[in-house]
Amino acid sequence: MNEIFESKLVYIDNNDNLGIATALNQACDKAIELQFEWILTMDQDSSFINFLHYKKCLFSVLSLSKVCLLSGNTIRDAIKEYNGNLSLNYEEKFIVITSGNIINLKYFNKIGRFDNKLFIDMVDYDFCAKINKEGLKILYFKDVLIEHALGDLFLRKNLLTGKKKYKREHNPQRVYYITRNSLYLAMKYRKIFPKYFGLLKTINIVLIHDTLKILKYEASKFEKLKAKFLGLLHFLLNKYGSYKL
Repeated sequence: MNEIFESKLVYIDNNDNLGIATALNQACDKAIELQFEWILTMDQDSSFINFLHYKKCLFSVLSLSKVCLLSGNTIRDAIKEYNGNLSLNYEEKFIVITSGNIINLKYFNKIGRFDNKLFIDMVDYDFCAKINKEGLKILYFKDVLIEHALGDLFLRKNLLTGKKKYKREHNPQRVYYITRNSLYLAMKYRKIFPKYFGLLKTINIVLIHDTLKILKYEASKFEKLKAKFLGLLHFLLNKYGSYKL
């Protein structure tokens, strides 16, 4: 069994962390080179509850036109949602996260690939925006369950009210990338997709709402606020790619 698996395994060693966008581009390029038509993208912290059902979903839409990407239901504690009643129903989405996607490779280069300058965070938002810009479809299957933890959950106390709530947090490094790249996408798509990438809306979320959340709830306040400031500064300076705090 191991020999069969190893004969189909292609491992690309970059000898460094070049970012999720570069890794995804490399994987798609290799899949196209090997004449595959679809590719599955996964995060290191994700796993399927019912992958066989996902395959059925894929086969059910092969005859449809302009389908560029399929997505499942990525949630924490996904096993709790599983009840055995599975349907092939789907809905069209504008944005989905990368983990658990099945990408139609015939559209990969047409829509513009993954943006290497983002490095990590918002790479999936940018890719989905490109899909929509080309008039292609993103299909979401809610009964395809994928265990996925986006950020870490902590029970935090509101410094103003004293109330405790579970809050999702990111480390300072991710705060930097989210701030910088969110502003970049807002500038890039604000006129085409103002509902999703409006500049004032983005500024309110990443510079006001998220800052207040850090101040009221989160640990490492100074480090995260510094990261947010650097993200804003590098956006203004047009500085992208990898940056280590």
